[in-house]
Amino acid sequence: MIDVELTDPHHVTVGTVGEPGNRTFHVQAQDEDELVTLVLEKQQVAGIGELLAQLLARVDDRPSTDWDRAAMALREPIQPRWRVGELGVGMDETGERFVLEFTELLIVDDDIDVEEAPEPREVRIWCNHDQARRLAAHADEVVGQGRPRCQLCGRPMGADGEHVCPATNGHGRLTR
Repeated sequence: MIDVELTDPHHVTVGTVGEPGNRTFHVQAQDEDELVTLVLEKQQVAGIGELLAQLLARVDDRPSTDWDRAAMALREPIQPRWRVGELGVGMDETGERFVLEFTELLIVDDDIDVEEAPEPREVRIWCNHDQARRLAAHADEVVGQGRPRCQLCGRPMGADGEHVCPATNGHGRLTR
């Protein structure tokens, strides 16, 4: 069931609240009437960027290399409606507009009959080429702003730049 559909938003972005290692990821869109904010996982934000980049390549376009990063900031108030369980990224038949579809994550107890379970809500956001280019590049940048990765094992390092690396069999702490 479509809860909200923004067909002509003037603001579409992804962003985070919190420090690397303890960030909450959001997708946000706004039109003249409504501001919609949803909670995502980091991998879902990365997926939005990758899928939009693939679709842009199909229409001989590519993610932006220069955009106003301040304009891509999350807008206040940041009040998520719900957490995203599934997402889809697509393009209309003409290749002129892109669509982002988000479905609510519902956790249903085993005691509840499937027919009694509530139907997940959905948000659909349409983007033009410029918005898709900026969003693809910005999503990639937001995901990359996380904790630095260990050069040996690829795992995230702590906020202090240290971690016990499995590549060293736990012998000694590594620092950046």
